[in-house]
Amino acid sequence: MYTDIHNTDKTYQLLYVDPPWQQRKGGAKSVRPNSSGKELDYQTCSLKEIEDHLRTADSHTSENAVLFLWTIDKYLFEAQALAEKLGYKLHARMIWNKVTGIPAAFTVRFGHEYLLYMYKGKLTPVATEQRGKIHTVFTEKVTKHSKKPTAAYEIIESLYPDLEKLEMYARNTRQGWDCWGNEEAIL
Repeated sequence: MYTDIHNTDKTYQLLYVDPPWQQRKGGAKSVRPNSSGKELDYQTCSLKEIEDHLRTADSHTSENAVLFLWTIDKYLFEAQALAEKLGYKLHARMIWNKVTGIPAAFTVRFGHEYLLYMYKGKLTPVATEQRGKIHTVFTEKVTKHSKKPTAAYEIIESLYPDLEKLEMYARNTRQGWDCWGNEEAIL
């Protein structure tokens, strides 16, 4: 179900956030001559805009809330600091091994993204049957630029099956989740 974070009275215990970080398409011009260095196919946001959106969503969370925040290597420390400004504490840095990746300036291949697992208040206990079963590194092949792995949803749903969940910057709806935004129009 789509929701408007600027106009809701609903309370969430879990936020799942995949911000449209400012960046450009990568890859060598010889390999990707029509895309290298160009703008992305969707609208991006400044750090200030992302912070404002997250602050608005956070105003609809309970005293004890969980945040799963996606970030790329370039924004790892800014993403964590942004969440900490809102009172969240880092529990774990989860890593999505994308199997493939984009070589940056022909040095190393960025074949991963971070999913920061954070909380405010007291850490909400995970489902008893999942304790110790989820690994901080998970592997799933990339299917589309910026599309996050299905495994991430499955991990979150298994850890926190009964929490009210809000996905920010959502591409589509998902059973059991409220969603805000999409890649065409997030504001």
